[in-house]
Amino acid sequence: MNTTIESVSIKNIVAKRSTDDNFDTQLLNFCQLFRLYSSIILVIVGMIGSMLSIKVFSSTKIRRNSSNEYLITMSFVVALLLFNYFCDEVLRSIVRVHHINLPINLVDFSGPLCKCSTYLRHTLRFAAHWIVVAFTLERLIVVYFPLQTSVLCNPRSARRICLFILIISFLLPFYSFLMSDVVVDIENNRTPECDIMKKYESIYFYLTTIYGNLTLTFPILIVCIVNILTVRQLLRAGRLRKKQQQQQQLSQTKKVDSANNEYVNMIVKNQLENDKVTWMLVVISITFGILNFPYFILWLIISIMRVRHITTPAYMHAGRMIAEVFYLLNYSLYFFLYVISRRSFRKVLIEKMRWRCDWFEQWRLYEMRLDAAVHSQQMPRQEHTRNGNSNIDCHTSLTNIRPSSSRRLLPLSTMQAEQLLTTTTTTATNNNNNNNISSHMITSEKTNGVYPYDYGNTV
Repeated sequence: MNTTIESVSIKNIVAKRSTDDNFDTQLLNFCQLFRLYSSIILVIVGMIGSMLSIKVFSSTKIRRNSSNEYLITMSFVVALLLFNYFCDEVLRSIVRVHHINLPINLVDFSGPLCKCSTYLRHTLRFAAHWIVVAFTLERLIVVYFPLQTSVLCNPRSARRICLFILIISFLLPFYSFLMSDVVVDIENNRTPECDIMKKYESIYFYLTTIYGNLTLTFPILIVCIVNILTVRQLLRAGRLRKKQQQQQQLSQTKKVDSANNEYVNMIVKNQLENDKVTWMLVVISITFGILNFPYFILWLIISIMRVRHITTPAYMHAGRMIAEVFYLLNYSLYFFLYVISRRSFRKVLIEKMRWRCDWFEQWRLYEMRLDAAVHSQQMPRQEHTRNGNSNIDCHTSLTNIRPSSSRRLLPLSTMQAEQLLTTTTTTATNNNNNNNISSHMITSEKTNGVYPYDYGNTV
């Protein structure tokens, strides 16, 4: 009786473990696929957004202030970080998930590439996070000490701070370059992978803990505290501004106050622009803290369990994969935050894209004119006699093309139209003095006759 009960209980335990293993396997497979395809989309969107941000912030149509210097540097760092992530993590995931035998993940097969990729990943993360801290502190100075803004918060000082952050970020994680290499786990029959060498795992854990605190813990704490102070001051300034506007409405009866009111309105306008920039940077820093914190916590827990040789549960790995997607989402959202929160950014971006479209349209019209000119040179001049007077049909670049093509050439400037008409009239006058040609009409040849078209109107 007891043996029967024990055998039944053992079977139940084995069945439960098998179902748990199946669930864990399905969960990990789902999270791997979700991370792979989400990472590809986010990396592409983030890199394109970073390049467009660099182009817009570098434009002469945007006022070069200190915040733009920080954002240009951060966009450049984010673009490099996403590219490095694609070459390392995304290509490795593609090989593992789809079982590709091609060595597309070069980082896992080359020791120097492995060292450089690991080093750049640590360097760029540190730089990107502390640049967020730098412009968050700058906004605090702008809000609390507006009179010192021109001295402390200018483009020159911003460039110096960015250079200092980049130098520190290249010096601090140099240990990762020395301790990383291509590791082959023969016992578990695993493929080569870029990882930390086993003899440095214990030392790397302590160094990485310090690095993680400097990269995420301290920046997130600083950003949270500074944002609370900044938002508090912005709300207070908004209430004071409303009171000033009410007082101005009461004091607009005198003519003497009109000049003062214009001056005050100009100051209020500048303050509103600064507040918009401040709110944008506050939103960026809040997004940075919310989306990075879960990944850092799970990464730290898994690292501790790995060093202590504790088996990591499947749900921890699954949670880390999901948190990694949010970590990438942080870098991909920067461009959209710029578009939503800054009107000047949207304006310059639209002008840049419109300029590209106008350039393509001008190039198309130029090619059409060249084709028409070549075609007119190939066609011989035809002479025919009417009532004893010789008429010459001049095949110019406009009169010898199809009506549909001439319609495309209609949106020309007035000066270009007058030049074309003058050329046509002069050629015809030199060859036939007795023929009256209207200088305001362009003739288009058809098989049944000659039909006049008024230049500039839709045919």
